[in-house]
Amino acid sequence: DVHNHLGLPFLNVGERCNIAGSIKFKKLMMAGDYSSAMDIAKQQVEDGAHVIDINVDDGMLDGLAAMQKFVKIAITEPEIAKVPFMLDASKFEIVMAGLKWCQGKPIVNSISLKVGEELFKEHATLLRKHGAAVVVMAFDEQGQAASEEDKVRICKRSYDILVNEVRFPPEDIVFDPNVLTIGTGMEEHANYGVDFINATKTIKEICPYVKISGGISNLSFGFRGVTKIRESIHAVFLHHAILESGMDVGIVNAKEMLDYDKLEDDMKELCENLVFNKTPEATEDMLTRTAYERAVIDAKKKGLPPPRKPRGKMPNRDRLRFEWDNDEKRAQTEPPLPVSDAARNHVPNPYVNSNLSHEKIAAVRAKSTIPSKDVNVDYAQDPSLYPESFPYFVRGRDSLREYITSLFSTEIATYDG
Repeated sequence: DVHNHLGLPFLNVGERCNIAGSIKFKKLMMAGDYSSAMDIAKQQVEDGAHVIDINVDDGMLDGLAAMQKFVKIAITEPEIAKVPFMLDASKFEIVMAGLKWCQGKPIVNSISLKVGEELFKEHATLLRKHGAAVVVMAFDEQGQAASEEDKVRICKRSYDILVNEVRFPPEDIVFDPNVLTIGTGMEEHANYGVDFINATKTIKEICPYVKISGGISNLSFGFRGVTKIRESIHAVFLHHAILESGMDVGIVNAKEMLDYDKLEDDMKELCENLVFNKTPEATEDMLTRTAYERAVIDAKKKGLPPPRKPRGKMPNRDRLRFEWDNDEKRAQTEPPLPVSDAARNHVPNPYVNSNLSHEKIAAVRAKSTIPSKDVNVDYAQDPSLYPESFPYFVRGRDSLREYITSLFSTEIATYDG
């Protein structure tokens, strides 16, 4: 049970010691500068990475020797060795080379059914004997799983083989259902984010004790070059994938991660539309915002004022509602009733104010500078002064409220009409 620096129940796997994820790291490895490469690993731990992803897989590099040397040096650095390693390679022999020198319990990334069921079992058995956890990709003999159905099907098949046949501990299985790129402009790619989030929830339900991981940078690859846009997309994606579907692990750049609650409202809406494919214009709107953010970066480099922000669309928000909006609707035959008993009970007001004995009224009267014998606060009128047939308002005889209401409903209404 781990929480990252943003307070999410999520394991950050640092991606900067990955040749595919960092040009700087790649140049250092090509030059054999392992000392500077260690500095990158240390910085990731300081920035909030719980696990270090190590990938030295490149056609121009001896991956086997590079993996062994990097791990041998890394385990001698206390600041690095205090966190687990994720050994990442496309060739299984490179993974095994690093695994033999690894401290503690490493995570191997990855194995899959694309090599065939027999070789898959063989790889899993070796990893179980070494006590390593394993990332299992959603690949099979037919290729990479892109749709929600394929992700669930392949992961369930892999789970059954690992748990029932290889006897691999289910709590050491980490499924990667493939985080694929969205916002490419191709319609078939638009649902990749939704498919991953939905598949994650289903896999956690049908495969007990497993963890779910993913390479988060793949999601926003179409917007590379503008970190603010990419990390905003990642923040929205991770917020929903973690809190709603139960995603546990992700290969991320911990230093650049953004808090979902601190995103600008318009940026949050753009990202929600893109990740969940809510509108056909989601990609186009995000490209417009990306162009603006890129222009801001260029203006800052040149010392110029930032360009004007595109206005965008007005958000559709529900009207603010109050508790009285839910009150039962009744026909109104008169204005709302005030608090006095005379008005609420529709009785004549006696206008004998001297009978009012409330403590606040008495306190106000006590402040008066006029002698009490000269003060008259009673305005009662003897009803007998007027015959019963007198058609107009008589104080003390008629309810003022009923009288005014009758005027509005008869004479005034007739006059207006």
